[in-house]
Amino acid sequence: MVAVKMLLAGTAGNTAALTSAMQQEVSVLGRCSHPNVVRLIAACLDPHQPCLVMELCETSLEAAIHHIRSGGPAAAAPHLLQLKQVLNIALGICSALSYMHPTITHRDLKPANVLLNKASSESPEVKLADFGLARIRAATMPTVEPEAGTAAYCAPECFDIHNTVVTHHADLYSLGVCIWAMLTGEQPWQDFSIVAIAYKVCVKGEQLPLHHIPRNRCPYKLQHLVKALFDRDPLRRPAAEEVAKKLMLIQQTLQLR
Repeated sequence: MVAVKMLLAGTAGNTAALTSAMQQEVSVLGRCSHPNVVRLIAACLDPHQPCLVMELCETSLEAAIHHIRSGGPAAAAPHLLQLKQVLNIALGICSALSYMHPTITHRDLKPANVLLNKASSESPEVKLADFGLARIRAATMPTVEPEAGTAAYCAPECFDIHNTVVTHHADLYSLGVCIWAMLTGEQPWQDFSIVAIAYKVCVKGEQLPLHHIPRNRCPYKLQHLVKALFDRDPLRRPAAEEVAKKLMLIQQTLQLR
């Protein structure tokens, strides 16, 4: 079985922009061959009916975090992933980012774009997906109008209209937000508008509250790592390889491997 991504007739919004995003996704996925990046099987870029054929995954991290059942409503209360699952999923994302970051910045990393197989197991299979906002670069690629992905997961520099270069460091901030969401079961910056989020993160320098994470789910080293990923200075955020090493050390310390 496969997943087919296509623009339906009458799709709201800028069809040209959506088609361009699909073309961008083909360009990125065509360069990728990695177990933690969703596999592109085929593509049709006919402007009248573009579509992508990709490997089918069971669910998304967003659904796993918020306990959304296929064909049914979200659970009354969030289902918290086990700490071991959180660490293993984060390691899978790090593996994908480590592979991509020499040449590709995802720019829209969030739980909805992290697909999972065997989601209920201790070590879910992770597949990073949806590269419509991704940038392929030689080193850094300047952008005339910096694009922000989903606001709650965006790094501070993504909101800065004077910033013409968004690098892979933005993905590391988004990774930190994903880890925070997995640990808390909460939506980051819930009930805040995009403008309010931008003001909090970019102007006031606020971070998501670490005290929302239950103590038994956040060892000091993990809390310190998430805080480092939230750093306002992109250059001070740890690289994906460094994050992976620290996650494995946490696993060893907790004897969760």
